Amino acid sequence: MEHRLSDLSLLEREQLFRTLRIVLTHHSNAIEGLSLQLEETRVLLEKGLTASNKPLHEQLIVLGFASAYDVVVREASDRNKLLDTSLIKDLHYLLFKPALDVSPTLVAKPIGAYRTSEVMITGANFSPTIPALISQALKNLLFRLPSNHLTLAQIALFHAEYERIHPFIDGNGRTGRLIMAFQAIQNDLVPPLILDQQRTEYFALLEQCQTGSNCNHFAMFLKQCQCQSLELIE
Repeated sequence: MEHRLSDLSLLEREQLFRTLRIVLTHHSNAIEGLSLQLEETRVLLEKGLTASNKPLHEQLIVLGFASAYDVVVREASDRNKLLDTSLIKDLHYLLFKPALDVSPTLVAKPIGAYRTSEVMITGANFSPTIPALISQALKNLLFRLPSNHLTLAQIALFHAEYERIHPFIDGNGRTGRLIMAFQAIQNDLVPPLILDQQRTEYFALLEQCQTGSNCNHFAMFLKQCQCQSLELIE
């Protein structure tokens, strides 16, 4: 059974979204190798205090992710607001804009636009979509799986296919997990929280979904991740 937001009280939903802003931001960036600890992320987002011993550009990306998360929560509250390529590009732009402004040499470009060069995913058994086909591939995916009528299993499938397209030069995993949160909220589902320590399992199940056309195990994993989100409610 999928865990639904409507089963929570208003106060519980508010607490969930407020806490996820910190915890989801931390873990989604930690999965990609950023070095901030959870408490450092909390202090940065709640008090605006940077960690003196951590790279500034990493902390700016954390701030960017939280800004993108705020947009996700706001926009997903409208059941009629379909996720589209424009919003996906906006989330990518918000993710990297603070770091680009301060440390432009440390940010892969372009931001808020699709990549123009081919890339390889380390350890993957497939090649991402070539640049010339990214736009149409993403439009096709959004048409086939419109954001406001999705089950958790379909959200899992969308995430796998989105990561296979790999539309951006960097930040595909983070934008993909932001999209997952958008789709969950819009469909009255608790957003899944994938923990940094689940990175290996997450990537293995994701690849199984991408290469074997079987997303059942990945969908079950996301249901477990919903439980991890619910544990944030006191």
